[in-house]
This record gives sequence, structure tokens and C-alpha cells, in this order.
Amino acid sequence: MSDSATTVSQADVARLAGVTRAAVSLWRKRHADFPMPVGGTGDQFLLGDAIGWLDRRAIPINHRDSDEAVDATYGGRARRHPPQIVERSDVHPFLGSLQSLGPEIGAHSSRSDYLYLMVCLAFLRSYDRDGWTRLIRNIPAHGDAAQARGLLRRVVTTVDESLGCPHLLSASDAPPARLRPRAFEPVRKVFELSAKLRPGDFERLRSAFLRQVRPSDAIHTPPSIAGAMAALLVSHSTQGEVTVYDPFVRFGELPAEFVLRYAHPAGVRVRIAHTNPVELRLAGMWLVAAGAPAELNVSSSSPSGRATFLLTNPPFGDRKESAWLRDCTASLTDDGRAAVLMPYSAGFAAGRRAYGIRQELVEQGAVLAVIALPAKMFPGSSIGVCVWLLRHPTGQPTPVRLVDARRLGKLSDDQALDVHVLDAADIERIVTTVAKTEHRDELGVLVTLDEIRAHGYSLHPPEFQDRASSRAPADKALAELDGLLAGPAVRQYTAGDDDGWPRRRLGDLCAISMGIPHRPLKELLSRTHTTDTPVPIVHPRHLRHGFIDADDAPETDAAIAPQWHRLAAGDVLLVRTGAMGQTALVRDHESGWLPHTNLLRLRILRPDELDPSYLLMYLSQTAVQARIRDRSVRSVTTSLSIATLGDFEIPLPPPDDQQRILVALQALDEETAQIERRLAATRAARTVLGRHLTDGTVVLARRETR
Repeated sequence: MSDSATTVSQADVARLAGVTRAAVSLWRKRHADFPMPVGGTGDQFLLGDAIGWLDRRAIPINHRDSDEAVDATYGGRARRHPPQIVERSDVHPFLGSLQSLGPEIGAHSSRSDYLYLMVCLAFLRSYDRDGWTRLIRNIPAHGDAAQARGLLRRVVTTVDESLGCPHLLSASDAPPARLRPRAFEPVRKVFELSAKLRPGDFERLRSAFLRQVRPSDAIHTPPSIAGAMAALLVSHSTQGEVTVYDPFVRFGELPAEFVLRYAHPAGVRVRIAHTNPVELRLAGMWLVAAGAPAELNVSSSSPSGRATFLLTNPPFGDRKESAWLRDCTASLTDDGRAAVLMPYSAGFAAGRRAYGIRQELVEQGAVLAVIALPAKMFPGSSIGVCVWLLRHPTGQPTPVRLVDARRLGKLSDDQALDVHVLDAADIERIVTTVAKTEHRDELGVLVTLDEIRAHGYSLHPPEFQDRASSRAPADKALAELDGLLAGPAVRQYTAGDDDGWPRRRLGDLCAISMGIPHRPLKELLSRTHTTDTPVPIVHPRHLRHGFIDADDAPETDAAIAPQWHRLAAGDVLLVRTGAMGQTALVRDHESGWLPHTNLLRLRILRPDELDPSYLLMYLSQTAVQARIRDRSVRSVTTSLSIATLGDFEIPLPPPDDQQRILVALQALDEETAQIERRLAATRAARTVLGRHLTDGTVVLARRETR
């Protein structure tokens, strides 16, 4: 087939053997004699070594092709493949022919409906030889359109029988039932071509289906997220039977990944549930292909008997995220563990229900860790997610490990996806950080119950990681400033105390309120003015360079403007949604104006303790803005709540020092402005000089020579 130096990937080995990549992963894990990767690590193997190992692997009877003998091996199958099998190709020639029949089978149906049918056929052909045989024996040589439609429904019924749930799912609601072939012959041709399908084709067709399904219709769990969640659980040791449960299984990625990574997969009992039978059926097929047949349930209720391990990616955005967390802990055995995927906001949402459930879980010792993953790990979405590591409530609170892994990973090599992915090293680093006993490291911090209580039971990792971060050493800070500010000869600063300035919560220093709610604001703008004293309404776009520039601001009537929302001199405004970052200080002549819905107003409670200009300066810093944005990311949009901002801590120097800080920074601002004016004048002179010199209006004076 090739020379001795040819290498193949794990995916290539799967193609050569006609099996799924999951099967090859199991082979690597279970068989110590599986070929070593080239160089000792990685995903490249010598082709000769791979074929030699496959020669020793007999093909089970239910996986043999019709032309393969009783003693057939995977190595023999690999040798019959043409050399181009090693090339990266998702579609074999016959598979392309099979897909091209889609329009004849369902001209007015979605392409995903036909792909679903092909996934079912590939599953039966590769993983249920008896079911496949029963199915094809009942195909007549000729028939009409009605018989063709009945045959398509029979495919789904056979799959359900294979999965052990013939009465649980409904073939009439499955996507193939929506196909409307107008003739029998195209359907007969589909079955004829499907006889050539192999396990690797099942995986390819499933991937094609997942690519075709819109994210708004169904979301599958990205592989690197599934890998991280499974890796967090597999090292936990338990007693007795091991049961894995996913109450919202989607397409089966999470339990399949767990079984692949678990040390003793043969002893694992898998239970899965989903309210959508279409996705549940796909999950069941995928788990059979992964070597982990599951018990299926069309429900999201807990199974009879509690689970040893629970992994799930429940639906977001229905305001029930926290309830999922509580239900998952209740579904565990006393020594069980759960990994649950949640949006960032589950860790800090301020609603009474979300707050109450977080408080309950923390006080009952059910939360072991929360890991913030990078944003944009789902195709077509910028959603940010955390993995919650949970156990059955013990009644005894425990410290919680909070891990900020948002900066791990990289963009996918597949530019069309535009998603963030984690590799094996990233996942290992996350698992190692969670297992540490030290108080803090680069990624994680162990937070005590008192700290969690003091911050409103917030469990958003970036917040605590930021609180635990240490300031730069004084000598390094001084050296950095000396290099930027012309050296120690002009130094007007010295090293501060080791602990720095005391830190205070904004909620203790300011009364924080939102702008006028959307509906009342819309009503105010629609009312006709009845007085000559209109009141401007300040929008986020009017916050510029620390001040309000509201020349184009809409206005409302002063007589109907609500008093509670009116601005006062010394208020600080902050954009709370979307592209945040703008801040502004309200001046005397802007007192009485109104803030837009998307603004937060900070009114200082004790001006003798906190200067408004100092607060504005601090909140305007780039690093501070980044920290605020970290606390603002929700499941779909970016939004900063009053509770979240109120829990934000700022350093608070004494009032005199606040003034000295402002004066020092203002001096640099003035120097910067002077430099910019000189730079602008020099650039203008260069332009004018160039024009006059080149057209001869002026000439350069020649120096006299002696």
C-alpha cells in the first residue's frame, strides 16, 4: 500500500478499518499492544504498524460485510481499501450517490430529514445486522409511493426496536416520516446503496446531519467541552455499580465521551433522557456505536435509582438554569459526581430564585468547583459557559474551587466554524487545577464559605480570581514608571504599603440605579410637549471622553419627567449593556436630565469619602473596564446588573490622596495634550512645506561655502 515511512492519523485508521473514531479510541485505551504514535506522543502512526495490528483483530460477525469470510480481520479489510482512503475525504463515491437521491425521496423536505434517514440506515447496516436483514427482506421488487413511505417509517421503527424502545419513540414524528417520495424506485435504490455502508460512514453521516441542523433548532455539545466535562469526572472513584445519566442528552456526546475515558467502560450502565425523541434516537444510536448502549427515556425527570455520574448540557435561556443544578445534585448517589454546563450568568444572576438556589447549594456543600470556559465555543454563538462540578448535598458547606480558564485554548483550525477549542493539554490543566489543594494558582482560587457569603453567593470565577490577584511588587512598579517618566531624577512617587489601599464594594459607596425602563421611556418620548422646559434623555452614545455630549439627545416634557430617575451633579454614568466601557460625570448644567434604559447611575453616598472624579477616573481605566466586562457576560447578550456592579470592589485611598492622584494624572493629561498639539502642528507644517517646495513657491536656502 505504501512505503515504510507512511504515517496515518487515528481518523485514518478508523477509515481503513471501516469503524468509527470512537472505536479506535477504545482500542488505544484497552489494548496495550496498540501501535505507539510516531515520536511517542500525538496522533500519527506508521501505516505498517497500524495494518499489522489490525491483522490481529477479527471482525465480529455483526460487523462483517457480506463478502467477508468468517475469519476476516480488520487488516484484511484495510488492504482491500484503495490507497486514497488515507486522504482526508468525508464522502466516498457511493456515499455521494446516496446523498444525491435526496431530492427524489423528499423534494420539498429539509435536507436534514433525508440525512436523518441515512444515519438510521447506516446505524442498522453497521450495528444491527439482524435488524438490517429483516428490513431488506421485506423490500418488494416493485411498489408505489405509499409503499415507499411506509418503508421509510419502517426504517425508524427498526432502529427503535434495536435501541430497545419500540413503544417509547414515535416513528410517525421522525424526520423520515416527513419525506414524500413520489415513486418507489428511488427508495429501493437508497436501500441498495445503503448495503455498502460501514461504521465509518455512520460517523460521517451523523456529522453531516449535525452540520446541517441549524443551531436555533438543536445544539450539540462541542467535543472539547465534552472532553473537559468527562475528564473532570472519570478519576473519581466510587463503590458498586457505575451508572451514568444525562437528563438532557442532546445528541449523546457527553455520556459517549465519559465511557471512552472511563477506566472500566464495560461495567458502566448508561441512562439518557430527552424531551425530543428525534434527538434522543440519535443519541441512542451514537452510544451504541461508542460501545455504550443506553436506556432511553422521553423525559427530563430523574431515573429510578440515583446516578453515580451525571453529565448534561441543559437548555439555556428559560430562567430555569439554577433549577437544573439543584435537580442534578438530587439525582446523584451519596458519593456521586456531576458535571453540568451552565451559562456564565448562572454564577451571578441576581434573581430571587437563582440567588436562593445558589445559596442552598453552597450551604449544603453541593458545589465543588465552577470552571469558566472560553467564550465562542459553540458555532454561531458568542455564548460563554461554565462547568459546575457538583456532588449530592452533604449538609456541610465546603470551600469551592473557582477556575478561570477563559484564556486557554485557541481558535479552531476550521475557519468556517469560527469557534474556540481546547486541546488535551488545556483539559489536563483544568483537571489538575481543580484537584489542587493550594489556595490559589494562576487559574484557580479556593474560596471559603465566608468569602462566598460576603459576595452574595456569587460563583463567577473571574470575580474571585481578580480579588485574589496580587499587585505588582513595588520595586517592579517603580522601575516601570522610572523608565516611562524620564527616570528617578523627576520621581514624585515612592513605594506604598504592602497591602495597598483598602478595598470597598461599590454597593457600599454608591446608590446604583438603572435608567428609565424601556416601556416608560417609550411612553415619555411619545408624549407631546406642553411646556417650554424640555428635558434631554442621555443615551449611551452621548458619553464621550468622561463627559456628556448630548447635542442630538431626544427630549421629553419636564412636567411629566419622573423625579426618581433625574440626574444630579456629581453622578457617574456607566453603560450597562452591549459595547460597554463609556463613562461620564454629570456636571451642574446637566442636573435634572434623564438617563436612558441602558445606563447605570452611581450616586455617591458620602462625597467626603469618595470623590466623583476619582470614581470616574478609576472606572475609566482599560483594565478596570475589562474586569467589569468579565462580570457582565451573560448567556446571549452582555449586560451589567446593579447587584453585579454593587459587588465590584475598588481601592479607596483617603480623600487627600484621591486629590493628589487626580492632580498627578491631570498633569500627565495636560502634557499629553501639549505634545499632541505640537505633533499636529508639525504634521501640518510637513504637509504645507512639501506642497510649497514641490511647486517652487518656496525654495530651500543654500548654505554659503567658503
